[in-house]
Amino acid sequence: MLRAVSRVVLISLDGFASFYWTDPRVRMPTLRRLAERGVVARRMECVFPSTTWPTHASMVTGVRPDRHGVVANYILNRQSGRAEDLTGDPIYDADRLLRAPTVYDIAHAAGRRTAAVDWPCTRRAAGLDFNLPFFKDQRVFESATHPDVWRELGALGLPIDRLGEWSQLSKRLLRDDVVADVAAHVLHRHAPDLLLVHFLCADSFQHLHGPRSPEAYWALEYVDHCVSRVLAALPTGALERDTTVLVVSDHGFLPSDREIRVNVRLRRLGLMKVDAEGRIAESRARFVTNHGAGYVYVLDPADRPSLVRDLKSDLAGLEGVIGIWGVADYAGLGLPLPDENPMMGELVLEAAEGYAFGDEARGDDHVGPPKYRGNHGHRMARSSWQPAPASGGAPSSEPS
Repeated sequence: MLRAVSRVVLISLDGFASFYWTDPRVRMPTLRRLAERGVVARRMECVFPSTTWPTHASMVTGVRPDRHGVVANYILNRQSGRAEDLTGDPIYDADRLLRAPTVYDIAHAAGRRTAAVDWPCTRRAAGLDFNLPFFKDQRVFESATHPDVWRELGALGLPIDRLGEWSQLSKRLLRDDVVADVAAHVLHRHAPDLLLVHFLCADSFQHLHGPRSPEAYWALEYVDHCVSRVLAALPTGALERDTTVLVVSDHGFLPSDREIRVNVRLRRLGLMKVDAEGRIAESRARFVTNHGAGYVYVLDPADRPSLVRDLKSDLAGLEGVIGIWGVADYAGLGLPLPDENPMMGELVLEAAEGYAFGDEARGDDHVGPPKYRGNHGHRMARSSWQPAPASGGAPSSEPS
């Protein structure tokens, strides 16, 4: 029999793919113990594109990108003509991106205490009482974190002056160490009813070294230890008494051997010009990558219908492109129309297994070596790389 729950801790392990859960080489004793005393979901599905910002927005809103509005990690700003990286929230506050209420908004409105540590898409989120957002730039950390939070963490002696540096892919294990410290502090000091925590280095190491690499296995064990530190900060007996812990993932991973360069094709079709430094100088159509998927933005409104039709046919023939969809298909993909959300493109592309997309527009080759050895963003059709099953411990009438 389940008892009433007064505290929920939601922990996201970025890039924890489903195949790791049954891999005997993975050492995650904390998660195993948590699953043994609680439940494990048989499977999880994530939204498309399966990248960090839209997936985490779906976790806290319960809806797909067509309703919550966060359509990708990387988008094109149609007004400026520049590609924008939404990860690390360098530009927009949460209320500019999220179009649906979150679980922390609802909890906060009900008078419950809410907190988040390193959770995506939470810059200046009004529904969080304590918030150290997922930023990447030190200047953003210092200017967009609430001053009270920044002073509090500084007074603890935490190395908050290094968080920007430690956002580099190869150094994110150091950032996860700080995240664990902050989450434990929040549980002790603020006693939130809802706490969101996000650990990143398993994702980072798989981008750099590929899934199932020695570095990936090390990172998963490291993150498991970080989770154990968060759980150790709970009051004694909390799991048996009044606390539910949910451990989830946002996406899986696929190895990448080749990179598809859609912008090279657009340039060769005469739809784009590149300056001497390789920067896109002007374009009638532009591709923005989200690793295993990406958007084509057709920027010429007068010629848009015919250009979209022609590009859909042409780009479908590129090596490594396994799927291409237009606006008529967006409802089935859970995506909004560009007229509803200008961050959306007119076409969505998906890469085949072994491929990822890049932004390079120079040269004549449509395919080349990849920037990263591991990638995500693809649809969920490939069960081997889905996010790991959710596991959790909930209070019961008989402590285990």
